Amino acid sequence: MCPDRHRNVNVASTKKMITLIFNVSPFRATIFIILIIWLTFFGPYKAFINTNPLTDKNYIDVHEGSSMYAVLDNLKLSSLLNKLYFRIYLNTNSIKSFQSGEYDIKNKDFKEVIDLFEKGKTYTHSLMIIEGMNIYDIENELEKSYLINDCSFLVCIKTNYPFKEGVLYPDTYFYKKGMMASDLLNNSHKKLDHFLNTIWLNKPDNDILKNKYQALILASIIEKEAGNQAEKPDIAGVFLKRISIGMKLQADPTIIYGLLPNFDGDIRKSDILDKNNIYNTYMINGLTPTPISISSISSIKAAILSVPGEYLFFVANSPNSHYFSRTYDEHLNMIKKVGLDK
Repeated sequence: MCPDRHRNVNVASTKKMITLIFNVSPFRATIFIILIIWLTFFGPYKAFINTNPLTDKNYIDVHEGSSMYAVLDNLKLSSLLNKLYFRIYLNTNSIKSFQSGEYDIKNKDFKEVIDLFEKGKTYTHSLMIIEGMNIYDIENELEKSYLINDCSFLVCIKTNYPFKEGVLYPDTYFYKKGMMASDLLNNSHKKLDHFLNTIWLNKPDNDILKNKYQALILASIIEKEAGNQAEKPDIAGVFLKRISIGMKLQADPTIIYGLLPNFDGDIRKSDILDKNNIYNTYMINGLTPTPISISSISSIKAAILSVPGEYLFFVANSPNSHYFSRTYDEHLNMIKKVGLDK
């Protein structure tokens, strides 16, 4: 007897048996057999492709050169039946390959995950470069990121600037896992340089700041001193006036920067009098050797577009604002007013 004939005999026998046992018509017996097949195979298949295929992961890496079936190791496909479902889904949907990368698969079913793999919809990370950050802060952020850190302490920056501190544009940058930090950071520097060149064209006609590098240094000091954006031009005016008359800047944040990375949160009298701290603007004349942080757009504009103001002094009257004074006597009165004379 040939196999096909034998199979037909089995199906006919099964239908006859169902007809006799349940006293139903041959048509209903056929429907019943189809239902049994559906429940034992297609039902579980449908359930499989509509469930999350991972057990304990929210993200998964598909490595370069990996076959689709190598991904089985990371998916919840421990049973032979699940692996069969996997192959059926790929074949019936004509899926030939997966694209490498990191994927966010949390709260996604099997079909959605496979769609990500096939179309290369990889997960995007972000790195925030925030005004006020310094080179040590940036290094910490790089170490926590999924970038390949080939730019420790900004050594990779391609620039004509005479320093590496403060040369990045504050912004949120998006990247894929495994991207080189140098690519992202050099793009950030180019963005800053373009902005700085544009603003420099509108600089007032004076020679207090000799070049855009000095402007960036001053902007960083304004950034760390200012309590709010509105007072930045006044703070810039104080520093520009002091530079113009040869008066020391006397900015506390410059002392702090010179003590990094070991600053303990307290400026002592010995720190103010420390002549070995090359950033100590109580001891040195003029600007610091480099910026002391990344500057915001508003601080850069204040440094370049402001002119020497009427004030020579300021003192904090709250965490977010300052009192400004024209004379030293006025300044002493303001110090008493805020209770810093004790």
